Amino acid sequence: MNLRTIKKDVEFLIAELVDDCFIYLELNGEEKVEQVGEIIGEALDLQDNLMDKINHRPAEAQPNKYYKAINQELFSGIDNLYEKLSALSKKK
Repeated sequence: MNLRTIKKDVEFLIAELVDDCFIYLELNGEEKVEQVGEIIGEALDLQDNLMDKINHRPAEAQPNKYYKAINQELFSGIDNLYEKLSALSKKK
């Protein structure tokens, strides 16, 4: 796994989620600004956490397994945040 690719994936997926949050607010009015703001905050925390892990790999960790686990954490975190955003749409 290429570090540059992993970092770009993290940045791209988080940016897409944040964009989708703003689109949600545009389409549904601003009645749920606080909940959407919490989702955006969680997304930025996820990005910071993953970037910190990417940049500070423990010396004893095997690179392929370590970065694969980060990739899985990214996708599960993104899925979780999209589920929260989808749940807001259902609570009308």
